Amino acid sequence: MPRAVRTIWRWSRQGLGLTLLVCVIAGCGKKKSAAADSLPIDQPHPPDLAPGTTLLATLERTGCYGECPVYRLTVSTDGSVVYVGTRWVKVTGRQEFKLTPAQVSELETAFERANFMSLHDYDHVESTDDDWAHLSLSRGGRIKRVRHYHGDNSAPAALNALEDEFDHLTDSGRFVGISVASGAGSAVPIPVAPGAAGVDAGKPPAASKPVPSAKPSESAGPPDDTQADPDNHP
Repeated sequence: MPRAVRTIWRWSRQGLGLTLLVCVIAGCGKKKSAAADSLPIDQPHPPDLAPGTTLLATLERTGCYGECPVYRLTVSTDGSVVYVGTRWVKVTGRQEFKLTPAQVSELETAFERANFMSLHDYDHVESTDDDWAHLSLSRGGRIKRVRHYHGDNSAPAALNALEDEFDHLTDSGRFVGISVASGAGSAVPIPVAPGAAGVDAGKPPAASKPVPSAKPSESAGPPDDTQADPDNHP
């Protein structure tokens, strides 16, 4: 092999080795992570069911132009609950716990009291920058969903009350860290009665202590400024 050719071959091998080394250090072979969330805020996520369970109900609260807590709750017929916190919450990620049969019954009663099966979507954008709440209930193989934009003043008070009762019965405040009343972003502790989910009887309620307001963190990210599309129906 001519000397010039041997030199070029040696340089190319060295260059290839250097390229491979740089790739290993920089993680060239790593799979690119997908976008954190591609769904618009006026559309609900699929239920986060625990393995082997059957869906009963869900509640999802979305972002707004501000620090509205973003999280979702999935309750199964056996009382299993999956919480997924996304941003502006005390606990991000997935948490699983279980309700008692009595609490499951209370949740079902709350849906009946709100006459949920007769409600429709309340998605008229009368004022901007508000958050959304998405509720669903499974009955006889049918899943009823209601999308509620908190800037739609035509929504009945019973719907707001149901959303708040869902939070109360699942004791979501221990993960969210602040009051999650409909359309509110104030840092007010949620009172939790002894015996509620995650609270031991005979001990003072966890929410009886001051709960700091949620602060921006590395996982919080910027405010959700996605414009809601009132015509974007499922």
